[in-house]
Amino acid sequence: MSQSPFKRITKGNDIQLLPKSGKYDYVYIFMHGLFTSPSKYVDFFDTEDSPIPSNFKIIMPCAPVQNADFNQGRPTTSWFNISTKYGGVIYEDTINYKQLEESSNRIKAIINEEAKLLNNDFSKIFVSGFSQGSFLSYYIGLSFEHLLGGIACFCGFPLSKTKIVENNRKNLNIFAAFGAKDGFVEIEFSKEQMNKILGKNEHLVMKEYKNYEHQVYVEELKDMKKFILNLIK
Repeated sequence: MSQSPFKRITKGNDIQLLPKSGKYDYVYIFMHGLFTSPSKYVDFFDTEDSPIPSNFKIIMPCAPVQNADFNQGRPTTSWFNISTKYGGVIYEDTINYKQLEESSNRIKAIINEEAKLLNNDFSKIFVSGFSQGSFLSYYIGLSFEHLLGGIACFCGFPLSKTKIVENNRKNLNIFAAFGAKDGFVEIEFSKEQMNKILGKNEHLVMKEYKNYEHQVYVEELKDMKKFILNLIK
C-alpha cells in the first residue's frame, strides 16, 4: 500500500500537510477556487506521488464565506466576488478588487509568518492556486515586497490593476496552465493579459492543454512538479 510522506493537519476548514519527519525546507501555499474548499484538492497532494516534493510544508487555506454572483448572490466560499455580466466568462472588470486585496493581505500575512521559520528566505516560498486562487496567486506574487520562489497558476491570468513590483514582473518564476476548452477563462484573452502584464519575463513557463476545461488535471500537476524541481535543484 502506497503511503504519503505527509501528515495531514486540519484547522477548521484550513488544511496543512507537514512532512512526517517534521522537517521541511520550502513552503507551498495552494488556494482553491470558487464554491470549494481545501478538502476538494488535498488528495492531489497528500499522496506518495505528490506533485509537491516531500521537503515542503503545504498550506491550503480556505476562502471566507461571502455572497457570490456566481451563486445567485448567495453565500459560498469565495476569495472575491466575480460578476456574471459576461455570462460567466471572467474579465478584469468583473472582479471585486476590494475583496481581492483583503484576501491578498491574508495570504501575505501567512507568507510573512512562514518566512520567519525559513530564516526570512522568501525564495523558499511558492504560491499557487486554481481559478480564483490563480488570480490571487498572480496578484500576490507580482505585488509582494519580496520576490517569492515562484507561483503556479491554473486557469487564471494577471490583472492590470495589480500594484506591480518591477523586480517581480521581471524575475518572478511563473508556471501558467490553461485549458483550451476552458469556458470561464478564455485562453486567447489570457495570453493577451500575460503579454501585457508580464512583458519580457524570461522566467515564465506557459502551457496550453488541448482538451482540458476549467479544472485542475493530473498532467498539469506533473508539469508543475517539474517546474518546481527545476527551481530547487
